[in-house]
Amino acid sequence: MLHLKLKKVSKWRHAGLACVGLALAAMVSPAAAETYKMKVGFLTINDPIHAVGKRFAEEVSKRSGGRIEAEVYPAGQLGSAARQIEGMQFGTQEAFVTPPGYLAGLNAGFQVLDAPGIFTSVEQAHAVVTNPDFQKVYLNLAQPAGVEVGNLWVYGPTSIASVKPIAGLEDLEGLKVRVLATKLEQELASKLGMVGVSIDFTEALSALQTGTVDAARTSLVVMTGMKFYETTKHVFKDGTGTIFGVVTVSSAWLESLPEDLRTMVMEVARDIQDEGTAIGIELAEKADKVWTDAGATIVELDDDERTKLFESVSPIGEKYLAGNEKTEPVWRALQAAIKAEQGQ
Repeated sequence: MLHLKLKKVSKWRHAGLACVGLALAAMVSPAAAETYKMKVGFLTINDPIHAVGKRFAEEVSKRSGGRIEAEVYPAGQLGSAARQIEGMQFGTQEAFVTPPGYLAGLNAGFQVLDAPGIFTSVEQAHAVVTNPDFQKVYLNLAQPAGVEVGNLWVYGPTSIASVKPIAGLEDLEGLKVRVLATKLEQELASKLGMVGVSIDFTEALSALQTGTVDAARTSLVVMTGMKFYETTKHVFKDGTGTIFGVVTVSSAWLESLPEDLRTMVMEVARDIQDEGTAIGIELAEKADKVWTDAGATIVELDDDERTKLFESVSPIGEKYLAGNEKTEPVWRALQAAIKAEQGQ
């Protein structure tokens, strides 16, 4: 009899615990089941920014167990750089992958990496910009404007793609070239004898096709992804600049997330930093073949010419960045990172 009573008590106890469990589940499940949308936008397609954007979205979705539903929007589907950055600030767009120069409107310090003639290779550039002391300065530049920068990686060196033949530096004279609307790029264009024309990247290809400009200076990889080689058949690898990439996240959106997801999102960005540079290197190796197969000619300077070119343009950064109170601290942090990489 005793045994039977114990069984009944046990049965009732389990039933009671089950009810408590259901009650707790009812209280917890709405929060636990809540999902969040993450739109990851960028201006380009079929390039390192696109690849990093996809990796970021995939990894965030995976690590969140589906609690964050991430989607990518390449080729300016969410608008121009200015519109997407504004969306980040207002919390209507959750993430934006971009060259950091586009963030200069939030903080002028972002443009220090656009200074020409300071990075001699992708490997050197990666070592410099991943220096922890430099990143403490650089990655926090947009926080007051409501944007979190999660990483910094190397996209690749610059090239000039032209509708007109370029056999050497002398052929750059008078060339109308699409550049960013910064004093650094305008001064560089002038130094090389070109006329800098500020045009949003999303409009660069059509500007070349209509004759608004003769050439565009940016990474050969990004121009490969957007099939510039169908219009511009002449490439001059100036290499004086290095393009970088960053994954940025809306501060307003981050604050709307539970703490565990907030931390995870930024961890994912940091974890794919080295991968971003590796992707840039891989796609750069493939780009040359795509252009030559399309009938384009590619010109590079020899070592002596390249050294002279770098020496002529490297003072531009010091000229525009060292004397500006908004950029000088970041410029000095960059110079310190360069010296640290050189072992000085």
